[in-house]
Amino acid sequence: MAEHLENTSAALAAIEEYLAPLTKKSVEELTANEPPIEKAKLKVGLAYSVNALLYILLKTQGASSKDLRQTQVKQELDRVKGFVQKIKYSEEMAKGPQVKIDAQAAGRFINNALSSDQVYAKAVKEREEEKKEEKPQAKAKATKKQKNAPTKGKQPAKKQRKH
Repeated sequence: MAEHLENTSAALAAIEEYLAPLTKKSVEELTANEPPIEKAKLKVGLAYSVNALLYILLKTQGASSKDLRQTQVKQELDRVKGFVQKIKYSEEMAKGPQVKIDAQAAGRFINNALSSDQVYAKAVKEREEEKKEEKPQAKAKATKKQKNAPTKGKQPAKKQRKH
């Protein structure tokens, strides 16, 4: 029991040390030059501290969990915890978006890009080979047409009609 009392008095001493600047100046004077997020942190921290101390006081006085005052204190603590979460969220948003690289997805993108490049390169190579094969065939067709085509100097003789 003595050990618990020592722990409690040490915790109370830490709280007194934490709240000491607030006993000398008002909250507005302390936060006059602070950014809004710091003001919010201080005010939420104070609200949580006061409600936590009140909850501890009620528990030490033997208040039951069904006691109306205690349930209101719990509700207030939960509400203040919600504000703490909102402050944390706004701080994260102020930092900007956090970029996280998914290495597996990046690997898939690269592999797909490389494989599509390889498919493209293969298709280009096949077209070039087809063109090379078509050129000799086209030349052969052209020479056949030239052989079958009449020459300029020689015209085939016209057949004479019999009347």
